[in-house]
Amino acid sequence: MGVLDDWNGLGKDIIALLVGTVLVIMWLASIAGVWGATRSVVKAGSTAIGGAIVLGIIASQTVLSNRVAEEIEKDHSALPAITVQVDGSGGASR
Repeated sequence: MGVLDDWNGLGKDIIALLVGTVLVIMWLASIAGVWGATRSVVKAGSTAIGGAIVLGIIASQTVLSNRVAEEIEKDHSALPAITVQVDGSGGASR
């Protein structure tokens, strides 16, 4: 079993490396594309910042998904509320 676990772990590491590399290359290509089309530092900078935010969200996906899963698993049931019905005679009944 040890060899299979090693190969499985290596495969996951390679996939993570490729996905990370492809995302960074696409981010750099988008910055270069905006710079080439507009020659504007502001637009290229905003593209860089926006892309960095997206990459940060992607990188923290596991943390966010674990927090969401924990929140879903929590028991959010409240105590039953007491309702008061008012009848037409001016008195209240429960």
